Amino acid sequence: MNADELQTMKLGASAPFGVTLTSVESGRDLRSLGADYLKALVEENRVAILRGFAPLRGDDFPDFCRDLGELQEWDFGVVNNLRVDARAENYLYTNRAVPFHWDGAFAGRIPHYIIFHCDAAPADGSGQTLLTDTVRLLAAVSAGTLQTWRQVDITYTTEKVVHYGGSFNSPLITRHPVSGREVLRFAEPVFDLNPVRLEIHGLANLSEADFLTDLGERLRDPASCYEHQWRAGDVVIADNYVLLHGRREFAEANQRHIRRVNVF
Repeated sequence: MNADELQTMKLGASAPFGVTLTSVESGRDLRSLGADYLKALVEENRVAILRGFAPLRGDDFPDFCRDLGELQEWDFGVVNNLRVDARAENYLYTNRAVPFHWDGAFAGRIPHYIIFHCDAAPADGSGQTLLTDTVRLLAAVSAGTLQTWRQVDITYTTEKVVHYGGSFNSPLITRHPVSGREVLRFAEPVFDLNPVRLEIHGLANLSEADFLTDLGERLRDPASCYEHQWRAGDVVIADNYVLLHGRREFAEANQRHIRRVNVF
């Protein structure tokens, strides 16, 4: 993308991290930005919010995502439609809050990018997506707490009633496969449809309840958590290797529709 093209867009920082790229030209094609430019934005900023571009309808969305890499395939295909389903057997397809997690954990292969496309957003601004920079979170942790966390590993178990399920074990702290920096890999327990159970090992003298409460507060600390307020047409690209994400509840069940594609 050349300098003339950049002049038709506005680039602004989000707080506490992330970048928003807004097109001032109505109907601009997102694919004109180029995959290398978008990857660089995400590498530097953790998350890129693309706003004001032409909507990616139908197959245009996965085609755009494919420019960034291999798409993750599920039983239903590559596009996960996140909207309320009255027949839902999993909490993701309700209007309730979604605890923090990372994508691909139960699938055994972790995608690098999560790409969201907002087809419809609640008019009251609810249903925000929460993204926490775990490098930033770990930098604020005391040396003693960090040493304790490095000894922790967790077994996660859930019944496969939708596109994921089973059991796996993961250390709490691992390394970003590209940058090599320490990152946090943690999924909060789920006490809802299709519950997720945790067996936490290596806590030493720390109680499980205290550990979960403390970590839950850190994940939601505004110093490391970005809260995205959706607008129809938004495209958000997030680094799934370094971020954990969740969702706030929303009141109007038929007002929120997010399509999501994962990219390796």
